[in-house]
Order: sequence, then C-alpha cells, then structure tokens
Amino acid sequence: MRALVDGFRGLLRNPGLIVLVLVLNAAVALVAALPVASLLWQDLSHTGASTRMMYGFDYDWWSRFDHQAKGLAGDLAPDLLGTGFLWRNLDLLLRGAVPAGLFSGFTGTGAVVLGLAALYWLLQVFLSGGLLALFRAPAGGWTFRGLVHACGFHFARLLRIALLAVAVAALLFAAWRPLGSWSDHLAREAVSERAALFLVFGRAALLLVALLLLHMVSSYAKVILVCEERRSAVLAMAASLGFCARHLGAVLAQYLAVGLLGAALVLLFALLDGWLEVSGWKTQLLALALFEGFLAARIALRLGLLAGQVELEQAGERPRG
Repeated sequence: MRALVDGFRGLLRNPGLIVLVLVLNAAVALVAALPVASLLWQDLSHTGASTRMMYGFDYDWWSRFDHQAKGLAGDLAPDLLGTGFLWRNLDLLLRGAVPAGLFSGFTGTGAVVLGLAALYWLLQVFLSGGLLALFRAPAGGWTFRGLVHACGFHFARLLRIALLAVAVAALLFAAWRPLGSWSDHLAREAVSERAALFLVFGRAALLLVALLLLHMVSSYAKVILVCEERRSAVLAMAASLGFCARHLGAVLAQYLAVGLLGAALVLLFALLDGWLEVSGWKTQLLALALFEGFLAARIALRLGLLAGQVELEQAGERPRG
C-alpha cells in the first residue's frame, strides 16, 4: 500500500490537477446542460410552477414537461440527482451502452448523451499521457504548457491501447450474450427465488469482474508505455498482463482500497444530500457546492489510483540490489 500512499502524496503536491480535470468535466457537461437549461427557462418563466419548483417540487408541471420533452431534455430526470447516477451508470455499463452504445446498439436520445461521453473519453485518453508523465516525478511540479505537450506526445500510442481495450471489451460482450441468455433461462426455470437471484446477480458480478480486470491491464499498459517510453501498444499490453500477473495481490489491493474509499465517499454524499433540504436559491447554491465537491473527490480518487499505479510499476520493475 506504500505505492498508493506515495501516489496520493504526489497528487496532493499538485492539487491543481484535480481542479483542471474538474473544470474539463464541467465544460463538457455544459454542452448538454445549457440547451436543457434554456428549455427549462422558457417553460417555467413567469409561471406559478417556477415558484413551486424553487421551493419544492411541482409534480404536475414535471409530468407535463417530461411527456413533451424531446432530445436531450428527455433524459432529464430526478434520478440523475443524489446517488441515482451510480445505479444508472452501472445499468448502462452492464447493458454494454458504454462507450457510446457501441456494444448494445443504443439509439435515440441516450445515444446523443453517450456520444458526448465518447468525446469526453477521448479527452481523458489525451489527458492521461500528461498525467502519467507528471506522476513519474510529481515533486517537480507542472505547468499547463508542459502538461499539454506531454499529452500530445503520448496521445497516439495511448489511443491505440484504449482502442485495444475497447476491442477486447467488444469480445467480452459478444461472448457474454449467449451466457446471459443461458443464465436467464436457468433463472426462469429455478425452483427457488434465492437461486434465481443468485444467477442474475452472479452473472452481473462476473461481468463486472471481467471488466475490472480489463481496466486493470489496460491501465497498467498505459503506465508502462509512458514510464518506459515504449512505442508498441500491443507489447505494452503484453507487458502489463505479465506485470499484473506477477503483482496480482498488490494490484488488486490498490483497486480494493480505492473502491472502499469510493464507497465511503458515496455513503457520505448520500447522508449529506439527504440531510440538506433544498428550498430557495441559497440552499441551491449549497447543493451545487456539495455536488461539485463530491465530483472533485471522485476525481482525486481516480488520479490518486493512477499515481499509485505509476509508483507500483516503478517499484516493481526497479532492479533489486
């Protein structure tokens, strides 16, 4: 766990990275949010529903708006707030709707949102090169110009690794469809409800584990490619597979630690979100600050894991005297 701790220490020496990624998150989200906000403004302006929505919730207005909404506004729903995003994203992941509905044939309004997510995915691939280059020596600090240069320098090779990971994910989902149909058939034929639930949730857990292992190998492939200045994405994936096999306990321990921290963060957010009663513009600003703080903490966990992976790879491959 020392590598993970050192990774978070390196991140704390460069807190501006969290702010940078948070600003980029907000910028991409505004592409979808601003048109929806304009529709809400037009629909609520100079109406009694606007006052009721400011200090509570007008279900009659919401029912009418939701029934008539088209485009991006059709995806606006109360389950996006609070912890609802967690279950919605998990459902989309297991259905193969990420990235951009590539594995599920997702169409309609959801495809627009997922297309925007695919654009953000490319942005993350671009950023990862600069972040990994910085985490090799976090004590040296960073400049925006140097970060962008490192991002551009490593982008093409990291994109090849990302595309390889997407291709393997496609194979996973292709193999999963007949297995999923078979387990659904067994669940319907099960004589007990407990056995049916075990088959359904066990299948989902197995798919999540497979996707987690794929993420682990592709993530360390990016680390190896940047830290060791490799050129071949295929060889970096092979080297990552060997590294993860040799240090499986340490690699999984990092994911487990960050996963537990993430679960604790979601629980804390759920408690604060349930405690905060939003009524009026002052509490709305407080709720916005809570949401953005939660997002910044999630970004910090993701970057801390990335920095910890760099530390572990450098420690694992360092010659022993």
